[in-house]
Amino acid sequence: MATTPAPDYSSVVSATGFLRPRASRSISDFQTHLAESPRVLALLGAGLSAPSGLPTFRGTGGLWRTHDAKQLSTPQAFDENPGLVWEFYLERRAAAKEAKPNRAHFALSELAKRVPGFMAISMNIDGLSERATHPPAQISFLHGSLFSIRCTTCPHTIHDEAAEAVITTLPTALASSSTSYLSAASIPICPACHTGLLRPGVVWFGEALPSATLASLYAWIEAAPSIDTMLVIGTSAEVYPATAYIEAARKKLARVAVVNAEQEDPGLLGLEEQDWYFQGDAEELVPEMLKEVVGEIRDA
Repeated sequence: MATTPAPDYSSVVSATGFLRPRASRSISDFQTHLAESPRVLALLGAGLSAPSGLPTFRGTGGLWRTHDAKQLSTPQAFDENPGLVWEFYLERRAAAKEAKPNRAHFALSELAKRVPGFMAISMNIDGLSERATHPPAQISFLHGSLFSIRCTTCPHTIHDEAAEAVITTLPTALASSSTSYLSAASIPICPACHTGLLRPGVVWFGEALPSATLASLYAWIEAAPSIDTMLVIGTSAEVYPATAYIEAARKKLARVAVVNAEQEDPGLLGLEEQDWYFQGDAEELVPEMLKEVVGEIRDA
């Protein structure tokens, strides 16, 4: 007699052997909930900008030329070879300038404009949310920007056109260099302290996040009696403070909706039946998820 094979529960069984509740995949249910959400917090990672053609430099294959990109993103790397680190960031900056915001950036920008109680926490440094006209008061950048520079010694920071004027001198110096990267002597000195080298205005691995940004986000979260929806887009949110923001939103009774290119890992994020997990391209999924509030987002 033929026997019926046992069902395969491997995708929903935790390490303890118990079945875990699975997050919903229903976009229509999420749309209904979002339409009734006056207060929304969003955590934005590199997966939001990946459809615009920007590499994430995460995981296996995260190389720039022959260098581990994460190893170049440290204060120690800059101390050892500031010219090489600057060349890496010049290429990243050029790629970000060439890239265009995608439909997900514009959908989130429109959501911010239509929902006064919306706040985004971005871990991206590429400037695409800004170019999608995301309201500045409704987005905080944890990791700085490719388009600002700061001193390695004093607190002096340079933004916008002033930073552009400094940065545009670097490719000229590179072209005239006898090596494959900038020499330390060709890197501009801080105009404020006249001592420190100028460096990219980003937060590197091992550095503290900007205290003023953290304080303002804490105040925003604490000011609300509740948070209705927590969006987690393009990030696995495995490290602090990403995990802390999700937990803070949960304490405010938020339902969590994750958008990620990777298959759901039941061991991460602690998603429950009232939450959502959507696997796929953020540029395709986010506009669809938000369209009941923001309308149709056309191609950028």
